[in-house]
Amino acid sequence: MKLTEQDIKSIAQSGEGYNAEFKISVPSKVRELAGEVCAFANAAGGVVLLGVDDNNEIKGIEISSSKRSAIQNALTGLNPHLYCPFYFVEVGGKQVGVIDVPSGLQKPYTVSGAIYIRQGANSQKITSVGQMRDFFQQSGRIYFDEGSCNEFSIENDFDIGFF
Repeated sequence: MKLTEQDIKSIAQSGEGYNAEFKISVPSKVRELAGEVCAFANAAGGVVLLGVDDNNEIKGIEISSSKRSAIQNALTGLNPHLYCPFYFVEVGGKQVGVIDVPSGLQKPYTVSGAIYIRQGANSQKITSVGQMRDFFQQSGRIYFDEGSCNEFSIENDFDIGFF
């Protein structure tokens, strides 16, 4: 379901956070938007509002058809594919671009081979093995009972008499 004018006003008033990212304009490198979308897909979902500044003010935005196409192409670069509606809502006579990102079911999602995650109000590229391990555990892709237990020893931890 598309966000309404009132929804956008409410999100803007609440400010950026774990589920909301504001951009006053389309970044010169449109792929940056794909990183934000990827991070939301790897988290609980969220929304990118284009035409809202860092002071939570709705400024509006005009996007050329070539930029719209570039945004759509960037969104299709998510792997595995995830449908993220991109549309505009008029708010107080100004156009706000909306990229509505659901929480992905096939985590991890990547852009150009990189995994992005949401850390509070920021999106981050995973760069360390520890971050990757934490992400996979949180996303339910690694289970503690399927991992090896390096401290286990037959002599100390297994009771043959029990069986």
